[in-house]
Amino acid sequence: MITTEIGLNAGKIWCELCNSKEQTVKGLMKKVKLQANDYYMAIGWLAREGKIYHHEQDGVLRIGLK
Repeated sequence: MITTEIGLNAGKIWCELCNSKEQTVKGLMKKVKLQANDYYMAIGWLAREGKIYHHEQDGVLRIGLK
C-alpha cells in the first residue's frame, strides 16, 4: 500500500469522527468500510499526527478527535 492510500483512508476516518464525536474502534471500522490492515494503518497515521485520542469505557475501546 502506498502512503497516499493510507492518507486517504485516514481522511475517511477523520470525516466520520467529525460527524460523530466519538465511536468504538470496531464500530468505526464498520462505518468507514475498511479492511483491518488498512484501518489500523490509517489510525496509526492519525495517532502519529496527534489528531486522535482513545480510552477504554466499560471494557470497550473508544476513539475520537482531539
